[in-house]
Amino acid sequence: MPSRLRQCLPHLVMLLVSIALYVAAMQIDTNGTAGGSRIGPDFWPKAVIVFMGALALYEVVKRAIFGSNFKATGLTEGLTANPSGDPTTATADETEPVEHPRLLVAGMLLIVGYVAVVHWLGFFVTTAVFLFTFTRVGGFRRHGWNALIAVGGAFAMVVLFMRVAYISLPLGEGPFRSLSLALLNVIGVH
Repeated sequence: MPSRLRQCLPHLVMLLVSIALYVAAMQIDTNGTAGGSRIGPDFWPKAVIVFMGALALYEVVKRAIFGSNFKATGLTEGLTANPSGDPTTATADETEPVEHPRLLVAGMLLIVGYVAVVHWLGFFVTTAVFLFTFTRVGGFRRHGWNALIAVGGAFAMVVLFMRVAYISLPLGEGPFRSLSLALLNVIGVH
């Protein structure tokens, strides 16, 4: 198999997958969209699928026509050297990446926990607790800032999903449901 075709193959597969997903998304029922005055439930899945297909097509064209074999190395690739240029102040941390497998496992467990409790606690409470805990596990130990990030981030996501994207979110059970309904009333979602 020619080198350029081999480089294009994963992206061609993703392009075909995005086409198949778009065909499947066309089956989403859009009867309840208030006569076209609101975006329907098919809008966001189709938008994400179109974006995925466009990226795959871009990669196919880039690799097939221009022969690009660019490899992503991350944003910090160029930051491994001492910025002052003084080799005597370099430390071992600047040359060897530090790995934290326990933090990775803790982050993964937080995500699994989020999914497990979001229906009982509701989106807002679960997201606020998740953001607070995730930033703490990640090493940010300023409790006031953590709380502000958690509550502000959860509120911003509720507004984005409920007011902008019209996506229904889990409200929770018992007092958490009452809190969620009060929050929705504050932002004008009825």
